Amino acid sequence: MRRMKQKIFLGILLLLVIGISGCSFNRNRPRATEQPNEGVTYERGVDFVGVVRAIDTDLTTIEFYNASFDKIESYPYSGATALLTKNENQLAISEIEPGEVFDVYTSEDGRRIVKLQETSGVSLIEDTTVRLHQEKNYLTIQDMNYSYTERLPVFSNGKLIQPMEITAEDKITFRGTKGQAYSIIVTRGHGYIQPKNYADFLGGIVTVRGEMILPVSKNMLLTVPEGLQLFTMNNGDLTSEASVEVKRGQVTEVNMAQFRNQVPDTARVRFKISPEGAELYVNGVLKDSSKPISLKYGNHSIKVELEGYNNYTGVIHVQDPNLTIKIDLAEEKAEVEEEDSSSSVSEKDTPAASSTPAATYDKEHKITVSAPNGAAVYIDGTYKGVAPCSFTKMIGNVTITLAKEGYETKSYSIQLSDDSQDVTWSFPDLEKEGKG
Repeated sequence: MRRMKQKIFLGILLLLVIGISGCSFNRNRPRATEQPNEGVTYERGVDFVGVVRAIDTDLTTIEFYNASFDKIESYPYSGATALLTKNENQLAISEIEPGEVFDVYTSEDGRRIVKLQETSGVSLIEDTTVRLHQEKNYLTIQDMNYSYTERLPVFSNGKLIQPMEITAEDKITFRGTKGQAYSIIVTRGHGYIQPKNYADFLGGIVTVRGEMILPVSKNMLLTVPEGLQLFTMNNGDLTSEASVEVKRGQVTEVNMAQFRNQVPDTARVRFKISPEGAELYVNGVLKDSSKPISLKYGNHSIKVELEGYNNYTGVIHVQDPNLTIKIDLAEEKAEVEEEDSSSSVSEKDTPAASSTPAATYDKEHKITVSAPNGAAVYIDGTYKGVAPCSFTKMIGNVTITLAKEGYETKSYSIQLSDDSQDVTWSFPDLEKEGKG
């Protein structure tokens, strides 16, 4: 009987322990909320960051570059769609422009836009230039690098273009954040100058704005910034100078014979170069810098080289009979001592200041342009042939231009690596003039 009472007592004690543990477990376990708080408004988060590519007010749709997922998408909007600035101010659909960046909120089914709000933290950089690094898919803006893809929205004159159609001298408006490029708008683009009737200038030099200097060659087509440009050819005592209004994407022909003049005036230019032993080239010809050099009035290219020193490259403008040029390679500067201040010298593309290194040649390898078939091919303004064609490979940054009668001329900025490989390029077909 005593053992029976002990068993009953132990059983009761065990039940009490289990009961206490169970109560403790139930007290500590979180309980799910069956219904959200009716006093709180619950809103879905941002679906993606979108760059506006186009707005169709007739179909009430907006086409985006979905920067979050790198794809192109189109969504309808309505009068009920909230359009907001980053500060919560209302926007009208007419105030939204291609290239602007928004946080995009879609409906529950993901089929329409319920809200657009300007994305915060986006860097806006205006009136700047861009350098593309196609091989590694990044671009450089004011010494900052941003990744991009071929879907990056780039606009010129309201049309979408490829990123590589931007040349080194184009001015742009850039939007991006956290190392990612969102959009580019070309605000000052480029056009083309095609000189005609200039056989007497072959072997001389051509200058644009007193800066771009190239040897005069046959069948030239120069890619230059849009706007009013001073275009000059010099060869010995012959000069031809014209003011040319260059329009974006258009070819302007210039009859050089119409502006040709004989220039009898000759200056005796003295060069004082430090350190001694440096080689002086004037208009590409090696000269003896210890003696005065006779030069016609006008622009002349100057290059000074010495092993172990940075090269100097520049332009002098001769307008008076006595001119002295001082060049110090160590300090990379040039000074002018002259009786008439109308003559001048300017530095150009010195290694310390140049953002685009000059192209060099790889004579063992070729560049082949296979398409578009029948298009004339130019590299930095120099004619190379009609596609398909091949020519000696260059190393560095170059501008390739494609032209064909009845079609829009197109330029591409290309980066060429010293990789001991042949290169083959196939570009999209040119568009017919007047299309769109």
